[in-house]
Amino acid sequence: MVISSCSTNKIALKTGIEEINFGNGGGFTGKVKTYKLTADCKLFEKETELKKVESKKTLKLFNQAKELKDLKFNEPENIYSFIEIKTKEKINRIVWAYNSTTVDKKVIELYNELLTTTK
Repeated sequence: MVISSCSTNKIALKTGIEEINFGNGGGFTGKVKTYKLTADCKLFEKETELKKVESKKTLKLFNQAKELKDLKFNEPENIYSFIEIKTKEKINRIVWAYNSTTVDKKVIELYNELLTTTK
C-alpha cells in the first residue's frame, strides 16, 4: 500500500508555485471554463472541489509551471486557452488562441497535462 502525502508547504517550497489556474473561453457564448490546481493537490472547477490529484503528478505539473512562471504571452483570439501561474510575488497569465502556432510548445504541453487531471 502506497500512501501519497500532499503537503502544500512541500510542493510550494520545492517549486515556488502556490497554484495553477487554467482553462479556456470565448466563442459564440463567451463562456469561460476555469480549473484550479492547488499545492495541496486539490483540483477545483471554479469553487467546487473535484478531486485530489496524486502528489507525484502535482509536483511534476508545478515543476513544469516553474519553467514558465516568467513567460510573457498574451495573444487571445475569439477562442482562447490560458494558464495562470501563481507565486507569492505575482500571478503570470499566459493566454493563446485556439490552434496557435506561436505559443511556446512547453505551454501547450503543460496545458494538455493539466487537462488530463480533469478527467
